[in-house]
Amino acid sequence: MFQWILKKINKNNKGFTLVELVVVIAILGILAGIAVPKLGASRRRAAIIAHNANVRTLMSAATMYIADYGVPSEKLTWTEDDEDKSWESYLQEWPEVPNGLSDVKTDDPIEGSYKVTIDTNGDIEVTPGEYKESDGDD
Repeated sequence: MFQWILKKINKNNKGFTLVELVVVIAILGILAGIAVPKLGASRRRAAIIAHNANVRTLMSAATMYIADYGVPSEKLTWTEDDEDKSWESYLQEWPEVPNGLSDVKTDDPIEGSYKVTIDTNGDIEVTPGEYKESDGDD
């Protein structure tokens, strides 16, 4: 009798029970359910911040152009595909629209690339313009 009890006590149980595995999988599922939406929101927020930095960089480049050459006599438009590339003296490279802005709901959707317009009165417009942090939230 005692040998049977000793065998049960000394039995070498290796591995996990099914209940332990189900509990661990449930905990991992809950953590993933919390983390995935936060990751998407963080990526969208980072894309908006990068976009706004690109807009400010383009505005600064256009401001430097006006400081060097004065206000243009006719409306001047800069795009990435300009033949004269008058913006090259003020930018190392034309900024790309960051990924992750496609689901941002705004009045000024991004189509392709940025466009800078310098008006004859010195006004500078970058299309699409800056987004507010709340533009991507519903």
